[in-house]
Formats: sequence, structure tokens, C-alpha cells
Amino acid sequence: MKKYSLLLVAAGLASSGAMAQTSVTIYGIVDTSIRYLSSDNAAGQKNFVITNGAISNSRLGFKGTEDLGGGLKAIFRLENGFNSDTGTLSSAGTLFSRQSYVGLSGSFGTVTLGRQQTPLFDLMADHFDPLTVGNYDQNAWMPAGATLVRNSNMIKYYGTFGGFAGGLSYAAGEKAGSVKTGSQFGATGQYTAGPFSIGGGYQQTISATNSDWKDTAYNLSLSYAIGAAKLFGGYYRIKDSTGNTPAYFGVSGSAAATNGGIGGIQRQDNAYFLGATFQATPAWSLTAAGYYDKSKNVTVATLGNLGDGSRYALVGVAEYALSKRTQVYGTVDYNKAKDAALTELVGKDSVTGVAVGIRHIF
Repeated sequence: MKKYSLLLVAAGLASSGAMAQTSVTIYGIVDTSIRYLSSDNAAGQKNFVITNGAISNSRLGFKGTEDLGGGLKAIFRLENGFNSDTGTLSSAGTLFSRQSYVGLSGSFGTVTLGRQQTPLFDLMADHFDPLTVGNYDQNAWMPAGATLVRNSNMIKYYGTFGGFAGGLSYAAGEKAGSVKTGSQFGATGQYTAGPFSIGGGYQQTISATNSDWKDTAYNLSLSYAIGAAKLFGGYYRIKDSTGNTPAYFGVSGSAAATNGGIGGIQRQDNAYFLGATFQATPAWSLTAAGYYDKSKNVTVATLGNLGDGSRYALVGVAEYALSKRTQVYGTVDYNKAKDAALTELVGKDSVTGVAVGIRHIF
């Protein structure tokens, strides 16, 4: 009797699945660049590398929807990040390091569960950062450090209502005996009216080792479209006693990135960005961006509290579309640091990067 009932249930599920409208899409980006760096070790020596793209990290993903009726849909996404120059995982030991979630979508908005991008990162990447958050350490340090990019164990909501759009998220720390430890909360809002858009967000991440240590970020951003051009500007206020910020702001090989920060000492950053994009022709697009940060209580694990510092970066990108799916590009970036922020660069107080690359989207 039990076996017969199970067969009926399985048959019913198969029948309902066949009637529902479902779709699964395989997608990805392969982006590889040839890059020169004026300083890439403690001795300040030059380097020439083949690496991932200037703006996009290479990825392979699967996404799908099932129409459940009444405007309700089930959705999922599994997205892997990989290094196109070596074929290795971009996050060692994690197959779907970029995103891994399932959820429901309807007139109320979208609710998803799993590993996801933070709402503040979505706001920057999709709407306000001129580079849509770059991929090199030298052009992504500020937005990546402010937004922390993504988190696991997240409940996330996103909805649009007329000209307003908003996101909320909570990532569980999953520490027995302390719900707060290791958790994260985020909220964003955006209002768009014609060519003008204003948005902002708040995000607080609690240390995984001490619930009193917090990394808090605030953002306010603007954009305005003028014909084929679009202008961007924004501000971040970061207060971090977890030690996250130095590791994100430092480029690979720097003291900050290698050693991280010191928990319990609150670092403060006032960071600003400006930029513009210009669609010169249907094939040619140009982007310019500038980032400036004034930091206080810069701490590095092996060096202690180094005091205050400042840093700026200038970035230019030119892209040419060979087709809708394939683009070639050239980019140049220049970073300059002073005082305590010198720990965020490698070898010298200024670093120049130049690259050319090709991106294919499928």
C-alpha cells in the first residue's frame, strides 16, 4: 500500500512538472587580459601577467525559473567563478563561490535563500559604480571593501514599486549560542526619475570571532544620463573594527591584503568616487573613474596601528564591441598612496597598470 501511494505521488509530480512552464539557462563570461604592473613586489619590480579581466571575472552559471501560476515563480541560480588564465577556481574549494540560491518571485518582489551578493554590492554594480565594480585589485578596492561583495547563508529581498527599488538582507552567522556573531544586515533604496537616479545603503557585518566588533558602511550615490553620456558620483562612510577593510583595500601582495587588520581597533574611512561613461558609437564605449579615500586608524596585523593615510586611484577603459557577445578593450589605472595607506600598495607609493583583453559572453 505504501509503495503504491509513493508511485501515485511520483506520477502526480511528473505530470504537474510536465505542465508547468520551466526554463533553465546556461550562461557565462570568459574574460582574459594581458597586464603590465609598474610595481608588483616588495622590491618595487615590474611584472607582466596573463590574468582575469579588467571588469569581469570569468564565470559559468545555471539559472532557471518555474511558473507556479498566479504570477508566482520559483527561481534558482548556481554561479561558479574561475580563473580563465589557469582554469582554477577563483575561490579554492568552493564550486559555486559567486552565487548559490533558490527562491520565489512575484508581484511582491523576490525572496531568495543561499549564497548571494550583498544588496549594497548590487546597488553599486548595477547602478552607480562607473566601472560596475572592477575586477583588478587596483580598480575595485573601494567598492569591494565597502560592500564586501557577497555572503553565505543569506535571506534576501528585492522589490520595485514604480520609481522606487529596495533591497533587504540578513546573513546568519550560524554560531551556536550567539545569533549575532558573524551575522550581516544590509538595506538599500533607490529612486529613479527619468535620467536622474539617487540611491543609498547601509550594511553592518559582525565579526565571526567577537560580537562587539563591527564593520559598518553607509553609502549615498547619484547618477545622471545626458544623451550618450552618464555621470556618476558617490560617498562611502566606513567604520570597521573587524579588520576587514585593510584586506579588501590592499592589493595582492601588499601588507594590508596579506596580513589583514587588527580586530577591536576601529578604522574609519571617508571615501568618494566620480566617473562617467560615454557611448561614442554603437561599438565604442569609454569609461573614466576616480576614487579617493581618507583613512584613520589604519591597522595591519603585523605592523600595528599606523595612524592616518590617504589614497586615490584613476582608471580609464575603452571597449570595442566586435559583436553583441564579444568585446576587446584596453585599460589603464594609476594608484597613489600616502602615509599609513602606503601599506595598501606593493613596493612603491604609486603603481600603474596597463592592460588589453578580450571578453566573450555566452
